[in-house]
Amino acid sequence: MSKTRAELIEQALINLGVIAEGQSIEADLVDKMDGIVDPACAELSDLDIYYVQDAGEVGPTGGDIPDSAFLSLCAYIANAACSAFNLPADTKLQALSQLAEAKLITLTRPARTRRTLRIDPAIAPIRTYYWGRS
Repeated sequence: MSKTRAELIEQALINLGVIAEGQSIEADLVDKMDGIVDPACAELSDLDIYYVQDAGEVGPTGGDIPDSAFLSLCAYIANAACSAFNLPADTKLQALSQLAEAKLITLTRPARTRRTLRIDPAIAPIRTYYWGRS
């Protein structure tokens, strides 16, 4: 099941430490974070890290964010929003953001190629080499 833009913003605010778990979110915090989501998603796309197909619209409305990328996107967006919320650069958030980038890169990598073809030993040819010795 996918997540919405509103859920992304709420989790990013929780990661940032602006609101506590279960606390109601003020509209000005949502608007401030909503303005950061699109540039952060565009940055991830331009850096060829991860492309969010449907991040929703400003409001926040809509959005179809895969569950596999949800937490990593929240961590990345929370780190990007530090300066907008007048919070000092937190080494913990920066480390989580770097881990999130690595996970997002892993999610977008292509399938592994050049896999070794397994052959049944019963039908494998017997390899004998003749080197010309008598």
